[in-house]
Amino acid sequence: MTLGWEIHTELHHGGSAVLAVNLSWRALRGDGADPPTTGLPIDADITAAACRDALALARELARHLGVDSSLDLRAAIVTAEPAPLTPIVTDYGGFRSIPDHARTPRRIQPVTALIHPADDNDALGISAQDLLTDLVSQFGITAHL
Repeated sequence: MTLGWEIHTELHHGGSAVLAVNLSWRALRGDGADPPTTGLPIDADITAAACRDALALARELARHLGVDSSLDLRAAIVTAEPAPLTPIVTDYGGFRSIPDHARTPRRIQPVTALIHPADDNDALGISAQDLLTDLVSQFGITAHL
């Protein structure tokens, strides 16, 4: 089965934005590059890109609307599947694996980040890293942008 990036974005006149990303698309391609899982695979690299993109999207929408106060962002990994969530990470050399010490929770707690429309790219990157860390630490792993 071949899947492309599955992304849904909503920008609202009231200032809210939604970014929904299929975090399993690469692992579900079926090309044999990813290790087999018993649960729903969650790609750590795609999760990192989604964190970065969500913060950039919110910042740019706030700038466009002339918002001058801080923005509170909420991120969650959700699924309708009853299967456990299994993290897939890219190791050195580009090999993809499931860390031996990784947990496979059935539910990930939502996390939040605070940004300001005037934040520069460095500040946005720090906030995105914090958001990513808060999400993937629930799997018992670490990931970097």
